[in-house]
Amino acid sequence: MLREIVGLETDEICQDMNLSQSACRVYLHRARLGLRECLEQRWFNAKG
Repeated sequence: MLREIVGLETDEICQDMNLSQSACRVYLHRARLGLRECLEQRWFNAKG
């Protein structure tokens, strides 16, 4: 959310959350995958 909506850079997010850059990038990647899965299951595969 901080990157995609607020527009913060990855480095800023890492510093704010006290994470290494690699850990921060992993969290961002996993969050995007989770969001994609949720959208696909709830909206794009909905029948009706």
